[in-house]
Amino acid sequence: MFLKNRSESEELRVMKVLNSRMDLAEKEKQYYLNLQKGFEGEVIFDGYLKRIVIQSLILNDLLLEQNHSHYQIDSLMISQRLSYLFEVKNFEGEYYFEGNKFKTINGNEVKNPLLQLDRNVSLLRQFFNSFGIKIPIEPYLVFVNPDFTLYQAPLNSRIILPTNLNRFIQKMNKQMSALNHQHVGLSEKILASHITKSPFSKVPRYEYSQLRKGVFCQACGTGIAEYHSLILTCPKCGKPVNTISALVRSIEEYQVLYPSEKLSTNTIYEWTGDLFPKRTIRQTLKENLVISGYGQWSYYE
Repeated sequence: MFLKNRSESEELRVMKVLNSRMDLAEKEKQYYLNLQKGFEGEVIFDGYLKRIVIQSLILNDLLLEQNHSHYQIDSLMISQRLSYLFEVKNFEGEYYFEGNKFKTINGNEVKNPLLQLDRNVSLLRQFFNSFGIKIPIEPYLVFVNPDFTLYQAPLNSRIILPTNLNRFIQKMNKQMSALNHQHVGLSEKILASHITKSPFSKVPRYEYSQLRKGVFCQACGTGIAEYHSLILTCPKCGKPVNTISALVRSIEEYQVLYPSEKLSTNTIYEWTGDLFPKRTIRQTLKENLVISGYGQWSYYE
């Protein structure tokens, strides 16, 4: 049973909007793409976890702190005898291990995910000990991308390759697991300790004046300049989108970047590049938000 579902992080949502509305530096662009790819890989793994039929509690996307050290957990599964810690990677291409080093096939060294997993296990064990919890932790490094190849994997390491995922889930489902109030209590302690605001954010500074105004195609990022009452069509890739859906998405994008700002018809009119009639914006705001104030001083929350 999923006690904490996965959703896009605040950082990813902000970077996604900025990617369409400003020219990110190459390093920032790559960071955004890595965030997006990592999230997609975790969603793929969630699809496998949903096939777990034994009694278990699954908590996704945790950010915890132990002894002033923050650590992120992609997925944690609590069963009767064990807690399973999963570090999920969506790498593609060919990689190999050389001692404690993790490299691409052309010899470039990248961050060793096994060392990251070991650190998370150590900090989570300390977290358990602080509450007097003795349940063992069994860690796994999971690669989900079918286009990933690994050479020279360390013996006895808990690595799950894409070709092993189905067998791993089948093996898990053959175990006996009966949960009680202690398992529920553990999950509640973990959820209560989860940190919602990440200290690792690398979102670049942005000013309203430097952001592109308009409505942008989700498929290719092209600006949509021609208004139609029912369907908007991307002039570059031809992808159609419902007009109201596009307007609602634009409103949500503004709220992602400026969550504390008051919304008004004029604000969204300018934000969307004057594409939508004000009456359409006003009606959409009224249907999706709560109006405050009166007349020209009214705003939506």
